[in-house]
Amino acid sequence: MSELNKYTCPACSGILKFSSSKQMLECDSCGATYPVEQFDADNAAAGGQGADEYVAKQDDWNPANEGLIVYECKTCGGEIVGDETIGSTKCPYCDNPIVIASMFKGNLKPDLIIPFKLNKHAATEKLKNHVNKIKLAPAAFKSNNHIQELKGVYVPFWLYDADVHARADFDATKEHKHSDNQYDYEEIEHYDVLREGDMTFRNIPADASTKMDDNLMDSIEPYNVNEAVPFSAAYLAGYMADKYDVTAEDCKPRADIRIKNTAEQMLSDQVKNYTTKNMRSSDVKQSNNSVKYALFPVWLLNTTWNGKKYTFAMNGQTGTFVGDVPYSKGKFWGILIGVFAVLAGIMLGVSISKGGPTAGVAIVEILISLAIAALVAFGFKGATKSVHKATQAASYVLKDTFKLTRQYDNFVRKEEKKTPRNQNK
Repeated sequence: MSELNKYTCPACSGILKFSSSKQMLECDSCGATYPVEQFDADNAAAGGQGADEYVAKQDDWNPANEGLIVYECKTCGGEIVGDETIGSTKCPYCDNPIVIASMFKGNLKPDLIIPFKLNKHAATEKLKNHVNKIKLAPAAFKSNNHIQELKGVYVPFWLYDADVHARADFDATKEHKHSDNQYDYEEIEHYDVLREGDMTFRNIPADASTKMDDNLMDSIEPYNVNEAVPFSAAYLAGYMADKYDVTAEDCKPRADIRIKNTAEQMLSDQVKNYTTKNMRSSDVKQSNNSVKYALFPVWLLNTTWNGKKYTFAMNGQTGTFVGDVPYSKGKFWGILIGVFAVLAGIMLGVSISKGGPTAGVAIVEILISLAIAALVAFGFKGATKSVHKATQAASYVLKDTFKLTRQYDNFVRKEEKKTPRNQNK
């Protein structure tokens, strides 16, 4: 039997859900509220509740062959189907929240959870604001977002800690220019530069579910892990949750890349007062590594447009909202042609007022107008994209832990160039 928990109100036996605004369990029926810690303590003292309210349903179709589990809701008789990584859900018929407690036992139990702070209404408003500010979004898409699903999901994350010692070598130059009546002079000084230092990273996240697009999850960072609390299944009541299906070991290379890039960038930022600098080599070493398993709150919104699915995500703690938006080709060409027509008209009008442009000048003005119009149109098109891959982890470097341990700036050689000024005319 798979163990599921239904959270019921001790006062009236109504359904309890976690309230993001009150940060407590709240009864749908009588409005009573209960701090999660108190509810868990009382529940444990009473020997738990609802463990037998739901039982795994058996029939001729074996969903396990497809990685699925079927549960029967004893409240309304409906069937709940989920894959083996689902940690919590609710009955699709009577909306009764259910927690599959067995998915979070033993080594599967998360260390931390950040409870939802923002509700469904906030996520819907964020979607509308996000879409409405996109100039190229199709009008019909703006007026009717075609929301198919709006769900609060606790997404599994691995959080990585590491102490880092890094070294980077640079080729750098200082350029000096001056002139006299006859010559232009250029001096280029070449330097061998080294920067070496220590820093500490804490809680670099990597989502641990194959269902979640990594770039989408990267784009709604950062989370404030200082607000995380010890895991309790009560926080899942009324939401969905997934168990990790990507191991900490398999996710770690994503964190390692971010650590390496950030360490190199921080050392590069210490190479100052040079005209140019190019990193020649680097060495980034980690120590005192550790990892935690956490659940973070995410609002997921799925929409369709012209048969294509678009997924939007909102950080359920901070409200950061991302999602690529479709663009109207008609609006794109309308902006490009409109800007071109205005600019070309202004430029040619000015030239005509001065006696008329030559053919060469007219062509140049037309090309300039077209180039500017294309930049404007493609700029609006670029604004439809907000999902990106995270390559840095600067926000996860502990404050005041970055320290330079060694540095030098060695002069190597100097080049001198003298060019007669009449050659520049």
